[in-house]
Amino acid sequence: MVDDTNKQAVVVTDIRMPFFSMVIFMVKWAIAAIPALCILIVFGVLTWGMLGGLLLSLTIGKNTNSVRTLDTETPASALTSTEPKLPTTAEAESAYFQKLIVAGIRDKPGLPGGK
Repeated sequence: MVDDTNKQAVVVTDIRMPFFSMVIFMVKWAIAAIPALCILIVFGVLTWGMLGGLLLSLTIGKNTNSVRTLDTETPASALTSTEPKLPTTAEAESAYFQKLIVAGIRDKPGLPGGK
């Protein structure tokens, strides 16, 4: 058992240490901090990943692209809507490539449509 009556308070006011000993001590301290930093980074990534997954799972059910009725799926585009119909990927690519102009490129003479 520790006797509380014999305790004394101590205040450190100065540490006398040679300069090179202090440099060696601080280098060792910095090297020892690297594994601790790695552990904190892993802990942070796991924490933020779980929080992000939780928030995503809470909001992902609110965005639906189809309506289910009687075990059949009706696409959202079949519903009456005032939104404009978006072009398919093939339509968008063909519209884009028709307007594409590449300067300084010529077809080889042997190819069909070449000059």
